[in-house]
Amino acid sequence: MNKRTRERIALVVFLLLGFGVAVVLLSYFSTGRSWNVAASVVDDTVGRMEGYTALVYEGTAPAAAEALADPAPDAADEILDEAAPTAADSLGLSILSILPPLPSDESRGVYVSDVRDLYEKKEAQVLSLDTAQPRRYAQPTVLEAGGKRIGVFSVQAYTTAARIHEVVEDLLARDAELVVCITPRTAYLGTYDVLDVVVATTPEEGTSQRGADVDGAFVVQAPPKGTVGMVVLTQNNVPSAKVIEAL
Repeated sequence: MNKRTRERIALVVFLLLGFGVAVVLLSYFSTGRSWNVAASVVDDTVGRMEGYTALVYEGTAPAAAEALADPAPDAADEILDEAAPTAADSLGLSILSILPPLPSDESRGVYVSDVRDLYEKKEAQVLSLDTAQPRRYAQPTVLEAGGKRIGVFSVQAYTTAARIHEVVEDLLARDAELVVCITPRTAYLGTYDVLDVVVATTPEEGTSQRGADVDGAFVVQAPPKGTVGMVVLTQNNVPSAKVIEAL
């Protein structure tokens, strides 16, 4: 075996080893993320979430019942019957007047405040995000969840990557450890690469309530009205999302 052949064999072996190491590392990080998420589910179930950060937000997507609501009646259907009420009508109204009122739609569902209290009892660091009024974050701000500082800002129109970088740099300079962006449409964002969490407040194709990694950011869609969404970050800032429909 001459020198050139030995060099070629050595090169092939080196490339194979490099490929093997790359596969092992990829599997490690993928499995590591899965284990972190699985561990957070276990800790959530047993009620021990010390060191976790929970971002809690109101559902803003149209509920199924709202989407299937009957169309508004025609003008002809709204004409009132001007005939005098009968005795049966009067009796029915009298009975209705003494019955307790039915709960309104606004009184149903899950409240962000209740979810916040629940996870604070589990010792998580909890921050409530006002997804119903995202314009309150038009001015980027740094909020605290326990001892963790979280930068929050909203985007209501297309914003360039340069501008997003500028906002994030300002929040980091103010000691933010995590940056969250709230927007009605992810298409408004010129980049994701410097964001940690993106919450989309309106439904759009390709965005899930369970969240997904997009260019380094965890992008999640707010759930339907009457429910509460939550992004949970482990001690290593590995994110996962869940929807709370009942407590």
